Amino acid sequence: MTGQSSNPASRKNPEANSTDAPWIVESGADADAFRAAMRRVIAGVTIITTRHDDNPWGMTVSAFTPVCMDPPTLLVCVNNRTVTAADILRDRRFGVNLLSQAQLQVSQLCARQGEHKFLDGFVVEADALPDRVAMPVLKDSIVSFDCEATDILPVGTHLVVIARIGSVLAPHPLPPLLYGEGRYLHGVALDDAGAAREARA
Repeated sequence: MTGQSSNPASRKNPEANSTDAPWIVESGADADAFRAAMRRVIAGVTIITTRHDDNPWGMTVSAFTPVCMDPPTLLVCVNNRTVTAADILRDRRFGVNLLSQAQLQVSQLCARQGEHKFLDGFVVEADALPDRVAMPVLKDSIVSFDCEATDILPVGTHLVVIARIGSVLAPHPLPPLLYGEGRYLHGVALDDAGAAREARA
């Protein structure tokens, strides 16, 4: 990734080859430059689940964060033109699923723009879930939250959704699915990597 843009505001600094100007992206408040910068963030993959036409539906999102522990609250951002945004505005209920490496296929499905994202075959059967869980839960997630929106704020092209967590489901630990620099990644514990190098030495 070069991080360059055709937009003059985010064009590569002409001095970038100099040790005095190391920036690949040098910009003001430019959307393309911000997008290029955010591609460098390495994070876990998150899918929001809703019910659409009485069937489980999912969308991969990049903006998810816990807000506070008491009461348990989280925040997600969704494009306001998506089916997921419409579902949340209608029902004010949704699920948040943090993905494991076993869920690469469903992540790719839910990241496709302009296509149906029904989740048949990817969700836990409803009768296997606790009664308090209302939204679809993805199989093999490292953790799933059942949420109810308390505040929905329009910001630019997106809705910022603050939600109260009604249920937490977490199986035995699974390796997380990571994404950054435009590709899927997996993590390596630094302590484990160091031990492996010492063993080879």
